[in-house]
Amino acid sequence: MVTLGWWLHGLVRVLLALALAYYGVAKLVLGQFGVADMGDALVAQGEMSPMGMLWRLVAFSPLFQVLAGLAEAGAALALMWRRSVAFGALLAAADMALVLVLNLGYDVPVKTIALVLLVMSLVVLGPWMPRVARSLLGHGAIPAGPEPALIPGRPFRKVTDVAGPLAGIAVLALVAWGVSALYPARSTDATPPAGVWVVAQDTAEPAAQLSEDTRWQKAAFGEVAYDGTARAQVRRADGTLLDGTYERTGGSTVELALREQRDPGQTFAEHAASEQLTWTLTVQEQADGSLRLHGEGIDLVLSPDEDGRVLYDRGFSWGLRPDDPFNR
Repeated sequence: MVTLGWWLHGLVRVLLALALAYYGVAKLVLGQFGVADMGDALVAQGEMSPMGMLWRLVAFSPLFQVLAGLAEAGAALALMWRRSVAFGALLAAADMALVLVLNLGYDVPVKTIALVLLVMSLVVLGPWMPRVARSLLGHGAIPAGPEPALIPGRPFRKVTDVAGPLAGIAVLALVAWGVSALYPARSTDATPPAGVWVVAQDTAEPAAQLSEDTRWQKAAFGEVAYDGTARAQVRRADGTLLDGTYERTGGSTVELALREQRDPGQTFAEHAASEQLTWTLTVQEQADGSLRLHGEGIDLVLSPDEDGRVLYDRGFSWGLRPDDPFNR
């Protein structure tokens, strides 16, 4: 019966390790949250969903993503060796407790998954809970902890002590390879039209009412591309935000594919089926740093919007700056 209990314990441990490895590697390769980029510069705080705010917050800090990924992948690795199971389970419980709080606080729809992984972490930690409690609350020496024994008998234990961790590491390596292959290749191109721009000139006539004016007011083009496609946003004069992607198609030509923002309550399929606006535009950089976009009913001159890219240009500094605290 004890051996059967350890087998069930081992099954939960392996499933937990696989889940942690998946999420950990997804963060380490900056895939789960992506990278903050200027192509997302025009969305206003009030237009974000709670989940969107969290995603942008985490995407802005690769350091946060890597540390979170190391914590989850490290817990997965520790769970594969019987001498470090307790540490791995304790680290996993801390990881999943934080994830659950974030999912609850920002209404991320995978709350149940985080809760299940937290419960699994506590189940794996169960045999060592008395030692943990005594180390925190008790006095005197802490007794030796239990030793997982999937196969009774010392000769078999010697084999599993070596083969188990090696097999676990191999499985985690395969998971890491598979997860990293899920995400498209990432590249960076900071040449125009990458940046945040405000419309300085427009050959189109304004509408009689501002609420009906579909001329461009601002435009943002990302510099981080995934398989050659980068984020792009356009703010119209009537306040509507168009969101989507653009692709450099050779020379000075770009192709835009934009939709209006997804409405609350609208399913992903409904939004994907909504009208998509596409343009093929020629980009010409002017001597004064402005940008001319023209083609398919669009003829604009864009000026750099320095205020619109502060988040991406500010950078990091150990010391105080003359304008600190810069909290706007």
